[in-house]
Amino acid sequence: MLKMSLSLVGLLVAGASAACMPMSELETRMPQWVGVVPYSHLVNKTWGYPTDCSGFISWALEAGDDVKAYEWSADAFSTPIDADALRYGDIVTHVWDHSLLNRCSGSGDDDDASGVVATSATSCPGGSCCGVGCAHDSDCSGFCHYCKNGLCTENGDEGALPSLYMSGHVIFFDRWDDANHTKYWAYESTEAENQTPACKAQKGPLTRSLCFNHHVKKKRSKTIDKWSKDKCKDSKYGTLAGGPRRLSASLLCG
Repeated sequence: MLKMSLSLVGLLVAGASAACMPMSELETRMPQWVGVVPYSHLVNKTWGYPTDCSGFISWALEAGDDVKAYEWSADAFSTPIDADALRYGDIVTHVWDHSLLNRCSGSGDDDDASGVVATSATSCPGGSCCGVGCAHDSDCSGFCHYCKNGLCTENGDEGALPSLYMSGHVIFFDRWDDANHTKYWAYESTEAENQTPACKAQKGPLTRSLCFNHHVKKKRSKTIDKWSKDKCKDSKYGTLAGGPRRLSASLLCG
């Protein structure tokens, strides 16, 4: 009986370990999109996820669901760490709120991406958008907020709460570029930040065929330090905090 119990425990432990992504596998997966996969909010048939910033993180970790960019700032998926403790496989997040709900404080901008307040039906395909307080977040999620009966709703659903969605951006930390930790290398899918002129010249709310995933050097002061000031309140996840974060052990082993 004792031997059987120990065997069962061993199977359970093995099953728990198999649920998270081994660091060695992440090291293999993370560079695969660089210079190959263009940016899109649509699910890519080859990769099984949208190829925007959150889709890239979700795919690399085999998260199952496409965890939205702002959700990576929640303790359900990651925890805040000191910037100088950043190591390969950690993430850096940015979260903000374009709505009139004033749920965020901190840097409060979207200079890392091209999220804009929608002012016409052409900004968000499939429905009409409010000009004030309803945003089309084009940096990561391609999600539209629609106006119905004077209220901002999600995906045009009648009575949907406007509070569940926030704008966000998320990148993978690779390594520090210098001993003073003033610059670092990151893996990122974006249609704006550190992108080429050809990419930035493209228009369209869903897909940018010339905006490829890249391995890029970034300044700590303009991203990590700035985004660390982001603090938002969400009805589902509670506090969302931007900046350097370590993924949950259930997602990334070791």
